[in-house]
Formats: sequence, structure tokens, C-alpha cells
Amino acid sequence: MASTKPNIRSVKIDSLNLWADDAGTIHMTTDDRDVKDGFHTYISNNPKSKRYHPSAYAQLARILRSFGKDVPGWEDGPAAS
Repeated sequence: MASTKPNIRSVKIDSLNLWADDAGTIHMTTDDRDVKDGFHTYISNNPKSKRYHPSAYAQLARILRSFGKDVPGWEDGPAAS
């Protein structure tokens, strides 16, 4: 259930789902029923993609890996930071 408080700029949305597809693109969705139009976006680690964002990608990839999930084609290290 989405929630917010007066005089606060943020909205808390429950049920954020993260996963990496076979190409290594990281997807984010929610099944929060208060988000009526749904939410689905993705981040790529491919410099040719319009969704390329290396720092956000690395953060999300580390979260997925910390839960034992595979992120095809991504290796954590100094170049990924």
C-alpha cells in the first residue's frame, strides 16, 4: 500500500520487485495496488542504451547479488564502481 505524510516530498511504495533478464538488464516493477497505472522501468549497463546508468546499475546489481540473484554479464569491481 502506497503511503505518504503531509509536508514530506516522498511517497513510500510497497512491493518493489527487482530482477535481471538474460541480457543483464535490471528491471524494476511494483504490484502495489495503489499504483494504478503500474510501474515498470529498467536500467542497462550497455553504454549504447538510452537507459545506461552505470552507478545506479552497479547499486542495483549489488542488491540482487546480495540476495543470491544472478546478474548476467556484470562483475563487481573497481571498474563497476
